Amino acid sequence: MNKQNWRLEVPAEFAAGVTGHAGVRGTAWLGALPDLMADLMSRWRLTPDGDAMHGFLGLVVPVTRGPETYVLKVSQPSGEVDNQVAALAAWAGRGMVRLEAVLPEHGALLLERLDNRRSLDDIPLPEAVAQAGALLRRRAVPGSDELPLLADHVASWPERWITEWRALDRPLPRRLLDAAIETCRALAPGAGRLLVDHDLHFRNVLAADREPWLAVDPRGLQGDAEFALPPLMWNRFEGAEGVPGRFAAFTEHAGFDHDRAKGWLLVRVVDYFLWSTGAGLTWDPAACRIIADWIAGPWSAPGGAVS
Repeated sequence: MNKQNWRLEVPAEFAAGVTGHAGVRGTAWLGALPDLMADLMSRWRLTPDGDAMHGFLGLVVPVTRGPETYVLKVSQPSGEVDNQVAALAAWAGRGMVRLEAVLPEHGALLLERLDNRRSLDDIPLPEAVAQAGALLRRRAVPGSDELPLLADHVASWPERWITEWRALDRPLPRRLLDAAIETCRALAPGAGRLLVDHDLHFRNVLAADREPWLAVDPRGLQGDAEFALPPLMWNRFEGAEGVPGRFAAFTEHAGFDHDRAKGWLLVRVVDYFLWSTGAGLTWDPAACRIIADWIAGPWSAPGGAVS
């Protein structure tokens, strides 16, 4: 790579994802992206240090500034980017990748560089659970008014579930849907105001130099720390026999309240079951069903008939 004459070449797969998601607006943003990246490199005195990488909607370029290594991440400006910036600022590097600079109007973040080749997805599950649980405990700190409240985040869920449940031809027992609705409405008003990353999963925790493991790409809320657990229960899923032990390990390592953790797990399992079923996924709904069976009893239990 010629660093002196470097100019971003937008990966075709990334461009397809952006245009598929944002249409004409995405196409216009992609057209301006090489000039934006060049301006950011100059403004922050950065030198490219590797090929561009990308997720669905964010592009990441490894960079250096003198002896320091970073990544430059750029996404279309959006409320999701604003939320991520607020969450990163609130955690201030505590168990989380450190935000070095930001231009939110351009969707541009300069971040501490982590090792994207190694995540908690790559180590034995018991160790991954212990490491993720320790991160959850460390990051349970007071929230920021820049982030939404958990109670507001879930306020519309019960009504949406009923609509989705009917549209999907009642794919789970009504008693289970009602249990999730009752639990959601009971837990939400008393939710705390701790920082919560509600999209934490094993692939979003990367090896690092500053600490052994740091999380990336937060989606921030203020609420109960236990609300962050469910994605870590259905990711790297190993069947029904592993559910009780994993739940117990997480509650111990994270210091969670057992009842609130189980309640929010039921709420989020039902939410994700309905979404993933509607999206045509197969394994994810199956994992959610197994977890729900453990929490609320088998779908075929008395009162479990679909109604």
